[in-house]
Amino acid sequence: MPLPTSTYRLQLRGDAFTLADASDVVGYLHDLGVTHLYLSPILTATEGSTHGYDVTDTATVSAALGGREALTQLHSRAAELGMGIIVDIVPNHVGVEDPRQNAWWWDVLRRGRDSDYATYFDIDFGADNGVDGKIAIPVLGSASDVGELTVDRSEDQPLLAFYEHRFPIADGTDSGDARAVHDRQAYRLVSWSDGLIGYRRFFSVNGLAGIRQEDLDVFTDSHRQVASWIEDGLIDGLRVDHPDGLADPAGYLTELRGLLGPDRWLVIEKILADGEPLDESLPVDGTTGYDA
Repeated sequence: MPLPTSTYRLQLRGDAFTLADASDVVGYLHDLGVTHLYLSPILTATEGSTHGYDVTDTATVSAALGGREALTQLHSRAAELGMGIIVDIVPNHVGVEDPRQNAWWWDVLRRGRDSDYATYFDIDFGADNGVDGKIAIPVLGSASDVGELTVDRSEDQPLLAFYEHRFPIADGTDSGDARAVHDRQAYRLVSWSDGLIGYRRFFSVNGLAGIRQEDLDVFTDSHRQVASWIEDGLIDGLRVDHPDGLADPAGYLTELRGLLGPDRWLVIEKILADGEPLDESLPVDGTTGYDA
């Protein structure tokens, strides 16, 4: 398919505008002269997300948006009219606001350094990190709030509870009061005002934890669904959110270009200063936003 000459961004929301709704407007957008639909992030995000940039499962298309089947149907509808699809992806971070919704983060909190996913995140496990080598989670209002913790035994597995928040309890550590249980975990709940940063975040947003795309295993695991779109011919390009947050943006984009192939469109949300040119060595077709 030719490169886009006119894209139209569709902000998808499970409660307002799904992939099926997008299929319903394809004809209208074609009449306007649009060549490619530009979809906001469609991977599974935090329940109720209105934007999709808080991805909790990189392996699935959001069921709230209609799932993989709805994406396939949208592709078919667009293809009937000779139109393509560009999808916004979020490689820098994942949503961890509700740990239960993110299997990688939940396992790290439950097992600490022993988790298979501990190396997926930039976590400070140093003994001098302010919480004795544990993972600092800034969820408390003040240090004294640790006294408000309880153990929730209403589900199959006991959970550490702080009001509406829930955290995992490692096997064999749920005896005694909530404070004692908390102190045995691989994480430490701390006040948001303590200045303890236990993991790389998206700017200062505690609910978005950065992931290590410079690790090829992390790249491969976090791009399985994206790779399947390419293999099945469902997309014609990608827009990459915030590559500047990565440890090695150029290396990441090289890997992504290899996955995408030479002919599909690849644009990035690269923040450029006034008069700053885009690095010509980057294997991309341009930028979106910030230089307009």
